[in-house]
Amino acid sequence: MKDIIEALFNSLHHDIEYNKDYSKIYKIHKYWARKPWYIVENYITKYSNPNDKVMDPFCGSGCTGLEAIINNRNFIGYDLNPIAVLVSLGSLNYCVDVNKLSNDFNKIEEICKEKILNLYATDEKCEYCNSNLVFKYLLIGPKYSDNPEGALYCPTCGNKKSNKKRKLTTDEIKKMEQLNNLDIPYWYPDNFFPNKFYKDRFSYKGILKVSDMYTRRNLYAAAMLLDCIKSLNSEYEDLLLLAFTNTVLHISKLKGENVRPLGVNNYWVPDDFIEENVWFRFMDRFNNLLNSKKELLKRIKNKDKLGDYKIIHDSALKMNYTESIDYVFTDPPYGDAIQYSELSFIWNSWLGKTFNTEEEVIINPVQNKKTEEFNALLFNALDNIYKALKKEKYFTLCFQNKDFKIWKDVVTYCKTLGFSLEDISIYDTFGSPYNKYWAKFSPKTDIYVTFKKTAAKDISRYYKRNLTLEDIIKEILNFMYENNIELDSVKIYDITISLIIWNLFYNQGILDIKKFDIKSFSNIVDNIIQSKQNHITEQLSLFN
Repeated sequence: MKDIIEALFNSLHHDIEYNKDYSKIYKIHKYWARKPWYIVENYITKYSNPNDKVMDPFCGSGCTGLEAIINNRNFIGYDLNPIAVLVSLGSLNYCVDVNKLSNDFNKIEEICKEKILNLYATDEKCEYCNSNLVFKYLLIGPKYSDNPEGALYCPTCGNKKSNKKRKLTTDEIKKMEQLNNLDIPYWYPDNFFPNKFYKDRFSYKGILKVSDMYTRRNLYAAAMLLDCIKSLNSEYEDLLLLAFTNTVLHISKLKGENVRPLGVNNYWVPDDFIEENVWFRFMDRFNNLLNSKKELLKRIKNKDKLGDYKIIHDSALKMNYTESIDYVFTDPPYGDAIQYSELSFIWNSWLGKTFNTEEEVIINPVQNKKTEEFNALLFNALDNIYKALKKEKYFTLCFQNKDFKIWKDVVTYCKTLGFSLEDISIYDTFGSPYNKYWAKFSPKTDIYVTFKKTAAKDISRYYKRNLTLEDIIKEILNFMYENNIELDSVKIYDITISLIIWNLFYNQGILDIKKFDIKSFSNIVDNIIQSKQNHITEQLSLFN
């Protein structure tokens, strides 16, 4: 078993060479599921060939699709979420004339910039160019009710007034009050949030509609921008909408001095929030998008051939292919870790889109979806994957969950379908995803499990006996001690999960673990590490 443990640690401490500039390509939007593109590329080139058909039934931000077509594979992606479809199509669009796109932005700037900046204008002059300064953002809430503050900025020369904030003058406070009654002649989403919201941390503050998430000033500015984008009739309207949707959370009440929108896994509105200048945030998001496309054009410049792609706005449960796909790489929802439909509600509302959550593969009690319902939905998708895949072809499941029971159910079902288990690797997540720091016991890595549509292979060399959980953890700890690897309960958890998966597939012994999750496991292993115990049977008995 040592060779498996060594391979797992090698993957966890991977050192893959890649062009860091290409990571800019994936900063097109803050949608989830931004897997490390270079790892996705490695899997695609390892398990498929040029001109093959690659599929992702939960295509999310489009990373799998883009890496497939860049490496001359043809891609088919599914997603139920409208914002995910928009992001995927925007990510995969490599036929962009960046000059035309820039010209479209310039048209928006000509129409909207001055009008929006006037909403945040002050009477103070820039000491360098004598232009009127504007507020780049204001601080609003109980803490600032008597003395509102704002950060000054010169839109002409870029002087930030040394980044200093100052109190608003009496006239500026009066202007703020007047703007609270601003008439908005443009369309904006005034729809109600669902009555039942699993992660509701806003309705108790009187926020019942999407429009309640904004100050009147920011709602006016955002509605003006959206109207302008749609009035252009640009061939790049979808890309401009990407920049816009990537703006709307940051200009809402979800942002505080030390709080990023979706810095937690719900719409949490801080008591004291930041009212951001809408124009500067939109300009920043557009520049991200423009730089993304410029970098993509550099990357594909010397490619002889690119693959084709098709994004289908539908559920993975509706896929209907029979042995026609050469490789599947997917990153499905991890139980209740991210509530995609809920946390996409504001984005989709600005797009005027809705979607039926009945087929959303998720754990969400208010949707009457518990573990059993989640499993049934995910198993349905796995059925379609197995059916679609050609014989002797591969399927990689990027997955992570702090509840081992879900892992066990998913892996056991894949075995039932007829897959053989080929490989397990562990990789750090990309950047600072929203759920990485939600809690001490949230998984910090992803586990990539690769199956093959073939009869199970003989791996008797891996397991000479029936293993217990105690055996597995002892093997891991001994390996770490022998190789001077720093003990870390979360890493040990990932390695343990991976070895249990091998055990579920190929060992006759069945591990009877009634309680096995990252929190209880980490606490017990932390105790083992701290006390340097050689005998861990007593500690491990707490799982049973």
